[in-house]
Amino acid sequence: YLISNFSNEYFAKPHSAQLVRDNLHLVHNEEFTTLVKEFPDKNILHAFELIKSDGSYHRYNPKNAKFDLRDLSERLLTKCGGTIKACEIALNKGFAYNLGGGGHHAMTYESRGFCIINDIVLSARYLQKKLNLKNIWVIDVDCHKGDGTAQITKDDKSINTFSIHMQKGWPLDSKRTNKLGEMYPWFIPSDLDIEVPENGNYLKLLKDGLNVFTKKFSRPDLAIVVHGSDPYEKDSLQSASLIKLTREQMTRRDHIVYQILKNNNIPQAYVMAGGYGPHAHEPYIDFINSIKSDII
Repeated sequence: YLISNFSNEYFAKPHSAQLVRDNLHLVHNEEFTTLVKEFPDKNILHAFELIKSDGSYHRYNPKNAKFDLRDLSERLLTKCGGTIKACEIALNKGFAYNLGGGGHHAMTYESRGFCIINDIVLSARYLQKKLNLKNIWVIDVDCHKGDGTAQITKDDKSINTFSIHMQKGWPLDSKRTNKLGEMYPWFIPSDLDIEVPENGNYLKLLKDGLNVFTKKFSRPDLAIVVHGSDPYEKDSLQSASLIKLTREQMTRRDHIVYQILKNNNIPQAYVMAGGYGPHAHEPYIDFINSIKSDII
């Protein structure tokens, strides 16, 4: 779960799925927490869009399943435990990487967009409670807006959120309000949203945006980087196609984030978030290899 090929200092087993379940209340409401705990198979079906509104299965046939969905839920919650552990290691060593996590679409009341729970905010609040941390940043460079993180933390001044994402497309491809005139929660703003138009200068927007963000908010105890690889031009997810960075540009993206945090002496914990298809791993590997000599 944590990158381990640097030294033993950067390797540790994740916290248990049970620890995650015990702290769901820090992020999610009672009804959703009960669903995750007592009916994890139903939550997986919803989170991964495996069942339609009429009850029929979509992209999933239980007759062909090799594992029970409850087992999958347990594995995914353990990966969320890896986010907590990565944050703890980053606080101690300055850097850590969780090979998993990044559930930035999960909101207080439900799973969304392949995200079963919001491990990002859960980890932040757990460590604020455990270690009395005052302020935490979330830097989200996934192709899609970190809408769940923004919704959960909208009234929480102790967690500052930054999201750079597609200007159009999911989750921003619906009307802003429902029939009652109420705004859909995925439009709740982050503390700073950078919307990238198609063919926009991503790297300049990122650098300028982070410079504004770091000046606007005081230095945090920890930064959690939602390190989606889906802006990569070889990513196979259709809903990520409005940003297409080359492999070199992806590495430059990551260096901008890493260097700004390092220059400000901010511990940084990374979670994988979105990345799809046979090439999704390439930006992650490039980033890790590029900073290896810097952190060991």
